[in-house]
Amino acid sequence: MERRTKRIEILFTGAEYDRLKERSGSFKSISSYIRAALSEFSDKDAKRRMDAVENMALICRRLQDELGWAGSNLNQAMKRANELAVAGLLSGTYYKEVVMPSIEDIKRVIDTMRKEHSDAVSKIIRATLRRDAPDKR
Repeated sequence: MERRTKRIEILFTGAEYDRLKERSGSFKSISSYIRAALSEFSDKDAKRRMDAVENMALICRRLQDELGWAGSNLNQAMKRANELAVAGLLSGTYYKEVVMPSIEDIKRVIDTMRKEHSDAVSKIIRATLRRDAPDKR
């Protein structure tokens, strides 16, 4: 193993030093903790993992918007169907042409949301497993 001969001096406040000491508790020394942190942050996969997190956040926001849209459409269709039913005016044609297409559109959106969510979670799991796999060098 190569001998460590280079030194860096860093000044900390008392609180920063206490926090650093606490976080490095499971390591052999504060130096080994800092080297491990440096290795983790400079890891070539870190950008890919951050991109995956950002993509997941975008998907979640989009799915939340689409779910809101779907719920609103369903609510409007059901409200109108109830109004017509109470008035005795809900015809089979209206049911087939308005109510069922709305329900089918909502089902398609929800199915798409489920698939995209499942795909995103699978990608993150695969990336995590690859990151945690033992190095084969």
